Amino acid sequence: MEIEKNNKQKELTKEDGKHKNDRVIAHTSQTPSVSYYLHVKLRIKTELMTTQKRDRLRLITERDTRICNDYLRIIRHNEDKLTQDTGSINKSLLNKLTLTTSTKTHNKLRTKVPHDLKKRYSRCSHDEFNECRDKAIWTYSGWKTLQKNSKKEMSRPVFKKKTPRIQYRGSRSGRSDRFHLILTPENTVAKLWLELRDSLDTNRSGKRNHKRLLLPLAYSPYHEKKLKLDNVKTLELVYHSKEQQWWAHFTLQNTVSLYQSTNPPAMLGVDLGIKKTAVAVLLTPTGKVIMDEIRFIVNKERQAKMWQLDNRIGTIQKLLDTNNNNGQSTKQLNVKLYQLRNRLRSITEQELGYAVNQLVDFILQLKRRYNLFISVGYPKHIRNLRPRGSGNKSLRGRLHKWSFRLFITKLQHKLTQHGFESYRVVAVDEKWTSKRCSRCNSLNTTRTGQGQFNCHNCNYELDADLNGARNIAKRLIQYALKPKYGYTLIRDTLTDEYHEIVLFNCFQPLGQWLK
Repeated sequence: MEIEKNNKQKELTKEDGKHKNDRVIAHTSQTPSVSYYLHVKLRIKTELMTTQKRDRLRLITERDTRICNDYLRIIRHNEDKLTQDTGSINKSLLNKLTLTTSTKTHNKLRTKVPHDLKKRYSRCSHDEFNECRDKAIWTYSGWKTLQKNSKKEMSRPVFKKKTPRIQYRGSRSGRSDRFHLILTPENTVAKLWLELRDSLDTNRSGKRNHKRLLLPLAYSPYHEKKLKLDNVKTLELVYHSKEQQWWAHFTLQNTVSLYQSTNPPAMLGVDLGIKKTAVAVLLTPTGKVIMDEIRFIVNKERQAKMWQLDNRIGTIQKLLDTNNNNGQSTKQLNVKLYQLRNRLRSITEQELGYAVNQLVDFILQLKRRYNLFISVGYPKHIRNLRPRGSGNKSLRGRLHKWSFRLFITKLQHKLTQHGFESYRVVAVDEKWTSKRCSRCNSLNTTRTGQGQFNCHNCNYELDADLNGARNIAKRLIQYALKPKYGYTLIRDTLTDEYHEIVLFNCFQPLGQWLK
């Protein structure tokens, strides 16, 4: 087993811990680049771990959660004292309230504090306390920012679930024994292992000796491209109670070259649909939409075949229920149903492939003339709008057979092969884009069926899908030019990747679309 050596890892400074999402632009004689922090999630294969190791992992994270809650409580009751100078929480003053010292601090020891956490958690190290402290400060500061911009009174932050601290790779003393990543390409059980320091003391013989927990990770070719082991900075263990799964969240520093182009910036909005597979519209600095820069992608013949197969499948399913109730044989019907479903699956994949290829060809044509970005609407929660018993059974059935996630995944993969960086193809939340007017942003609108969009505020009329595509394009422009609450990151709602706003600085000429 080949262990990745971390001796060459640089020390993670205080600014790295405090400003985890800060960006650094490198100005060189060559192409300028931007350094930012990328998040990669890997599932921990707990099914391969022993019961003792799973219990040990649970105890560590539960203790971290309790410490973080204690810090939140102390910050709440001493907020005026901790923020009296700068308005932000002072870490040094917080340490004076919570941690005693064994070495001299300002020429004397600190043997007594109002809230002695070391006495309550005797097995926790000083660095682990600092990590829990930082987690609590970030959470409390985020709550204060949201409360400042909210009209309603928000409940105070508390960690109800398992919310462990963020562990840094390396400490101020130069050690890097918090966690190691072990790569084992030939191992059939797991190709990547996380060796984690067991922060609960397991052997006390004059000094604290820690055992190591070896956790197997679900390591795929996708993670192999994303996760650069030498650039990993921090680790956070997260438990998803709904899935009952443990995940390891890694933060690594990544560097991307800024694309230099003399072409004007442009934003292509893509709205996905059931009848019309995709509608794309281009927003340019001219402030006008040109007909040649609009594309409707639909294959009526193939969709008609899909609907015919869908109806035949429904007919056979009714016959199956009838035969089952009457005690008759259903073998032939099951075989026929299996064949029709395979045929429908094949035609659906062909339809998606055809639509993606048509859209990619259109994008490559635009790329020659513009500094192009693509915003794709991702209807993540649209199926929840039509639950069972909503009264529209046929629409609910079409929504559940709509492969919008697969379409976006194919599109992003195809464009990556043609040299598009991941931040140039972003999936955004499309909520309210079909009901909002793309000219005046009014919600006083109606739709005639699914084709025509009418705004009663500015008397604007156009195709409903075209209106949605324009709003989707404007949404990514708004994320970059008018971020909420001072956010410096743009999130891809499909891949859950975060992109620095500095990568979208060229959007300034597109700001007129937000007026």
